[in-house]
Amino acid sequence: MPSLIVDISLPKDQYLKVYQSYIRQVKAVARNGKTVRFPINVLKPYLDHHGIHGTFQLSFDDDNKFTGIEELC
Repeated sequence: MPSLIVDISLPKDQYLKVYQSYIRQVKAVARNGKTVRFPINVLKPYLDHHGIHGTFQLSFDDDNKFTGIEELC
């Protein structure tokens, strides 16, 4: 299963603006330089009063469809 590592730093006010709008995907640049898009709602469990800040591993199936996210320590 292919995966990418992304670093995300999204203040709470920006997350809420995006989450409440018509935008349903996040666009990020992975550590290997690839641009990736994934559903914004998968970040909701990682939202705290500061926003979303951390390193995440995104998993994809063989057809490059998003299958999961995991926060890395």
